[in-house]
Amino acid sequence: MQTRRLTLGSVGNRYLIREFLALFVPILTGFVLLFLIIDFFERLRSLLENNASTMSAIRYFGFKIPLMVTLVVPPAGIVAMLLSLGLLGRRNEIIALRASGVSLLQMALPLLAMGALISVAALVWNETVVPYCAQRFQYVNVVEIRKRQERGILSEREIWYHGASGFYHIDMLDSRRQALVGLTIYRSDPDFALHSVVEIESAQWTGNGWRLQGAVERAVSADGEVSTRHLPADAQVMTETIADFLDVHRDAEELSYLALRRRIAELHRKGIDASTFLVDLNMKLALPFMTLVLIAVAIPLAGRVRRNPSIAAIAGLGCVLGFGYWVLLGLTNSLGLSGALPPVLSAWAANIVFSLIGIALFLSHE
Repeated sequence: MQTRRLTLGSVGNRYLIREFLALFVPILTGFVLLFLIIDFFERLRSLLENNASTMSAIRYFGFKIPLMVTLVVPPAGIVAMLLSLGLLGRRNEIIALRASGVSLLQMALPLLAMGALISVAALVWNETVVPYCAQRFQYVNVVEIRKRQERGILSEREIWYHGASGFYHIDMLDSRRQALVGLTIYRSDPDFALHSVVEIESAQWTGNGWRLQGAVERAVSADGEVSTRHLPADAQVMTETIADFLDVHRDAEELSYLALRRRIAELHRKGIDASTFLVDLNMKLALPFMTLVLIAVAIPLAGRVRRNPSIAAIAGLGCVLGFGYWVLLGLTNSLGLSGALPPVLSAWAANIVFSLIGIALFLSHE
């Protein structure tokens, strides 16, 4: 029997890609709509309590859609791949291709190329569209919906905050530890004449107040003399809670890879430990390729089904694979944040493990 090959741009390749995209686009749209509905009902109470206008709500959810797309592309990709190949198997088209001498790897190449294209597009999307839209929906949430005054002035490297005790300069806000690192408070009178500066190495939010570490106050008298005193750990230097600062905090998804890398370099220059940001930095490169990795596992699994596959079983398999990936990613991410794993390995471990599983499935396929 003559062996056939699916060459680049062949009718067979175009057919496989068309079948995949015919499911991927509506599944992606459906996942985004489901995400929107769930998020809407989660935010409904806040919208009603704050008497948010319809336009503000539309702007909030509109700016949040790009982040939703980023989150649902991988599960949409694996479900679409399993379903498209499952339907081909139900119509005996996979058997026909295999009988004509087309190997599973030849069938997989155009689909893997499509997965790689989606992953690269997701990386570009995350670096350009998502950071801007994330900043905008945070602004709409705080200022337009919750009616709070915009007190924070942020750059890629630091935070300025106009608080009740004066102007606060913050080198780093660690949302995981609920702590402020490198905090300086400039206290002034109504005429903006400086009367004291409080420098704090770190301030940890305890739930009821702040616990200070390395706090020093330098008071400036009317004749210009400066006096210095060390403050106790329980000193009340500000009335704001951690929630007030989280309102103006930029999460990792609100920064591009280059912006986050510049922030890490600036923190290192100031002698501040930025190891947790290193995990986020590597995750920005690893996560977009989740789609390619899961597709590489889905293809040989779907290729094992020769006839009459259960669509429900295929969809369930996609959910199991996606859930397994997120469980492993969550575990390695936690190990990276705790310092048990290097940041690069903690971010890429899930991709490496599932890539090896995909390779093993291809090699074991008859």
